[in-house]
Amino acid sequence: MRLMIATLLVLALCAPVVLTQTPQKPQKREQEPVPDDIIRITTELVQTDVFVTDKNEKIISDLTINDFKIFENGKRQEVKFMQFVSPEAAPRIEGVVSVAGRPVDSDVSRNLTAGEVHRVLAFVVDDLTIPFEDVISVRNLLTDFVDNRMREGDLVAIVRVVGGNGLLQQFTSDKRILRRAIERITPQLNPYSAFNNLPSDQQTNTQRLQAAETDSTSPANFPAEAISESNTNLDESSDGVTRGLRALATLSVAAEMTNNMKALSGRKSLVLISGGLPLSESRPNQITIGGVPVSVMETRSYLTNVTTLLRQLIDRASRAGVVINTMDIRGLKASRGVALFTDPGNEATSHLGGGGPTGSGRLPNMATFDNLALDTLSGHQGLQALAESTGGVSVINTSNFREGLDKVLARSSYYLLAYTPTEPFDNKYHKLEIKVSRPGAKVYSREGYFATPDAPAGAQMTKEQAILKAARSPLAKREVEIAGRLQYRFLPENAAEVDINLLINANNLEFTQGGDGKYLSTFDVVGFLVNSLGKSQGGFSQTVTTNLSPEDYKRALTSGVSFTGHAQLPPGSYQLRVVVRTENGRLGSMAQYLEVPDLSKKNLTASSIFLYAVDPTQGANAKPQPLTALRQLPRKQDLRYAAVIYFPKVTDGKTQIRSQVIVSRGDKVIFQEPDQPVTAVVQNDQAVKIGQLGLGKAQPGRYVLTLVVKEPMGNKKERTIVRSVDFNLVD
Repeated sequence: MRLMIATLLVLALCAPVVLTQTPQKPQKREQEPVPDDIIRITTELVQTDVFVTDKNEKIISDLTINDFKIFENGKRQEVKFMQFVSPEAAPRIEGVVSVAGRPVDSDVSRNLTAGEVHRVLAFVVDDLTIPFEDVISVRNLLTDFVDNRMREGDLVAIVRVVGGNGLLQQFTSDKRILRRAIERITPQLNPYSAFNNLPSDQQTNTQRLQAAETDSTSPANFPAEAISESNTNLDESSDGVTRGLRALATLSVAAEMTNNMKALSGRKSLVLISGGLPLSESRPNQITIGGVPVSVMETRSYLTNVTTLLRQLIDRASRAGVVINTMDIRGLKASRGVALFTDPGNEATSHLGGGGPTGSGRLPNMATFDNLALDTLSGHQGLQALAESTGGVSVINTSNFREGLDKVLARSSYYLLAYTPTEPFDNKYHKLEIKVSRPGAKVYSREGYFATPDAPAGAQMTKEQAILKAARSPLAKREVEIAGRLQYRFLPENAAEVDINLLINANNLEFTQGGDGKYLSTFDVVGFLVNSLGKSQGGFSQTVTTNLSPEDYKRALTSGVSFTGHAQLPPGSYQLRVVVRTENGRLGSMAQYLEVPDLSKKNLTASSIFLYAVDPTQGANAKPQPLTALRQLPRKQDLRYAAVIYFPKVTDGKTQIRSQVIVSRGDKVIFQEPDQPVTAVVQNDQAVKIGQLGLGKAQPGRYVLTLVVKEPMGNKKERTIVRSVDFNLVD
């Protein structure tokens, strides 16, 4: 038994260089769609999106092109093209638009790269305005979305206004990155924060402590003392300049995210989670007319020319195909801002019993702060203006945030309309109004755009520029099909040794046959390792030249071409981004996330899972074949798995850890091993978990093997480590 363990460890911890994958059938490569913007703005064509519901807020999906009327600056435009787009169904198209005598197809019908992306959502967390006690509501909302409502084909980003982390603020379908980003959402102290201290007579309460907690591995751990009553007040002034800077910071991040989303296909949703967005304040003042004092309400913008600023953001969102939705995470709360009795126009007036214009109480003062809440009314006005101008949802005056997010997600289905503008392009802001003939229908559309044509396509990119663009994109390129996997184990010097195993579809490469009968192909393989700050942590770049015999060439067409790289990484969070480029410019890309724990703390952790194919007819003489990049397992062979467990607790010579193996397909569990103790011998603070499964009766398809390792920590608590790996079962 010990000999088998040693052999498996050698196999698991040595990077495979020789291709040992099961042959696969060549697949015909489909032409990848060219990504375009969902919104076009040119002198020949204006294309925009619109969402239509009935009186019960249910989407109307059966409208025709004749049901729509578009007005630009009040003038009727002829709708020449309509398409209904839904993530769950094929597009429904009516009408044809021609530009320069050539038909213009809908952007959406060809925008989704490899047909995989269905919804794109960016959550912007405005941690300049969110109260401490409401941070936990933000985390609960986002956790519920990631765990229960995120679907296949969703591309999601979670971004913070001031407390973000480079690697975690990216568009991804990897739930591990999103969950880590949610864990890092903690209260942040900033000179411009609206909520940075408690009143002097209030002790730290339980809600704030809960909001400040993170797991012990997070460097963003927030000390409870920082939110106690002893914390210095950083926002004593009620100066509108400070509030204006807050709003400007929030709008700037929203604008930057909008720019980043333009490169993504289809209609995108940005959800601004905020504690209010006040763009102006109203306060009572007193003027004298004919010697008689008259009370008036003055409105003052915090930012110069707020209307122009919003219109620029609206135009940017329109050109990027982004709908901005807003949510006040404070929920349903009473407005705290009221005027003082000594304020102009309010002297010695209680308004009780009908005295005064309001009937009771004091006049509202939208500029009043108490360091715990922005004024509710002015904060809501900014959120509503931002959402309504782009056809989005504004979730205010409610504590049912899940229902509010449901309204946002429901707008993944929409209509796409196009018309040839009759108004000249004068670089001015043009108002849009869209009406629907269906009785009771509600229309949510964009407010307008600046009549400036979209910039023409840039010059041809160099090879280096094309590779960098593919590496930065959250969407995988499929012109060259590649499969890859990181396998890692930990070293005594508190680092991880990482093997990067790639498999490249040889059918996507260009081969030329030389006079000697051999097949020659040249391509570039470039890898970037990015750390938690979004900076490069190393990588590799190599021009690979293959010179294959006719037999090897035939084998490569069915089995692929392998590439193996290596890296050593210190503790931290990383992402590997790999790009393959052929000589004629075809691209393939992939990305994978990796966390390297700090081994100096000697907490329980585990390596990745190593998979092997084993011929069960060979018995003890069977030689395990590693499944690296492609991970294809013939049904006639058994699946062997191995993982190294580090720093297990040992009592009386035995470990206290228990493990469980689960095999699932989609959302169905097809095998679940009973929870059982790990009996492996511990050497140098390491134990090996090994198992073997026969899957001959399972149907072909993609499966996920999950290893759960648990260790008691006392007080009925457990430390849990989870590792998962997918594989394909084939005939």
